[in-house]
Amino acid sequence: MTATVPENEFGFHYAGVHSREFNIRVIEIHRNATGTMTEETQDIPGMRGDLYLGVDERSKPIPVDIEIVADSHEQRNELVHQIAEWLKPVEDNEFELIFDDEQDFVYYAHVSNIAEITRSLYKGRTTITFTCSDPKAYGEYISQEITENPATIMPDGIDECYPIFTCIPQKDESIIAVSDEEGNYVYIGEDVDPDTGAAPIDKEPRILHDNCNTLANWDNITSSNITFELENGVVSGSAKSTANTLRVNSFGSHVSGKWHGPVLQQMLTESCPDYRIKVRMLNNQYYARAHGKIEVYLLDANAARIGKLMLKDNSNSKTVYAQVEIGSHTTHHEIYYGEGTVKKGKKDTKTIKTKNGTYKTKVNGKTKTVQKWKTIKLDEDLTTDTFTNFFGSIQLQKIGNKYSIEIMKLDIDTIKPLWSKPITATWTDTNGTYNKALAGVAVYMAKYDITEDTTDPVTSYKNNDLALTDLQVWNIIDGGNSGSTEPTVIVRAGDEIKINCEDHTVYKNGDIFMENVYIGSNFLTMQGGIMKTFAFSPDIRDAEWYMEYRPTKP
Repeated sequence: MTATVPENEFGFHYAGVHSREFNIRVIEIHRNATGTMTEETQDIPGMRGDLYLGVDERSKPIPVDIEIVADSHEQRNELVHQIAEWLKPVEDNEFELIFDDEQDFVYYAHVSNIAEITRSLYKGRTTITFTCSDPKAYGEYISQEITENPATIMPDGIDECYPIFTCIPQKDESIIAVSDEEGNYVYIGEDVDPDTGAAPIDKEPRILHDNCNTLANWDNITSSNITFELENGVVSGSAKSTANTLRVNSFGSHVSGKWHGPVLQQMLTESCPDYRIKVRMLNNQYYARAHGKIEVYLLDANAARIGKLMLKDNSNSKTVYAQVEIGSHTTHHEIYYGEGTVKKGKKDTKTIKTKNGTYKTKVNGKTKTVQKWKTIKLDEDLTTDTFTNFFGSIQLQKIGNKYSIEIMKLDIDTIKPLWSKPITATWTDTNGTYNKALAGVAVYMAKYDITEDTTDPVTSYKNNDLALTDLQVWNIIDGGNSGSTEPTVIVRAGDEIKINCEDHTVYKNGDIFMENVYIGSNFLTMQGGIMKTFAFSPDIRDAEWYMEYRPTKP
């Protein structure tokens, strides 16, 4: 047996993994009371001493003395390699660091140093230095509904913390704002001119918002009535709806050399020469060799294809391509097509059996037909990329001859962004080749059969999970709200605005929404144990307001 560290032994979580997984025994944690302190002074000629300018608190180092438990040189060396891979810095990312004796609080840290590993028989000792660029530790989120305006809050904790305000208006609004008693505020949008009394206008009306929870809004397309060309595909099978998704019910029968699956179509109430379309969809990989794709086709008034948004897995690995394309099957331009960052994975083989004819033999004087079998070895690649197991939004906007796209990965439970910024790209159609109005959409969820589908009997495996979970379309008029000199609607009834003072970002329905933040805005703070008063616009009579924050300590 190889040496292990007991589950009840003290340790820590870092980047979602517990130290005991690598046979680490914690000897000592050197916790500094604060971040690194640097005194700021200035020398003044002719003045005795220095001018004191305060103390600058910087990042907090947390050295952790550890012992690597092993019962052989080979096991220790293997553990060292595994630990190095686990702790290796990933660009400028920091990860959650949670100590077992302080499980209610989390630090955000990166590894800044691993000291030389000294040997003691088969064991190894070293010091891992974690550095927290933000020296505070954060507790669990505390949430509350705002029931009065202004509202006075007494936050838990003992250090500075950062509120997250959520507003869900009951009617269209041109401003969203929060201010504190000290005159700080976050202001989003434009107010109505009190002199002219001009009402806010909306040059980007949302003309479709399908929550993808029913098939009632969609036409079922068959091979006999489809009006646009699929990418090497045929229509087969059927779709189904759940509480919040459109999914595949059946991919249909085996089709050799082509994609196959159901198609749904929905036409808009009007044609939009300029538009914004945003879809939220899923392509999840369970079996590396499986091939699956989900495509959203943009259609004109004749239901002909003018564009496509796609997540496609067409390899024996778990890599997925994302695509935003303008044009038809034969004439098109790809605004984005790629895998993002590829992470090489283990290459392996799968062994399956299939029938291989029969032969006759005599048993007890009787002739008997016996089934012959053959074994097939198939390549499998566990390589992944940016879009592996991707759940997120893909947005395409057209204004005139300029196209822009945004792709954002989302948390499947909270619908919150998982990336600090979206993937973006722009392209200008200088010749106006693809200047077509958007009048409809279609969704195609399909699989491409692999060897496992052709064996006798068919080899069972789990297909990619494909789903469309949200679809929105906006008609952009006269260049949209950003080009208007009049007050404009920035949020509609039922939209969610989140003012996140932790990451200094405003979100609208889960997407970053900073273009309407007033230049004088200053994200708000609170101090643990000290009351703070906030005022809200629109008032709680016209909107639901919520606040959450995490208590902090040094």
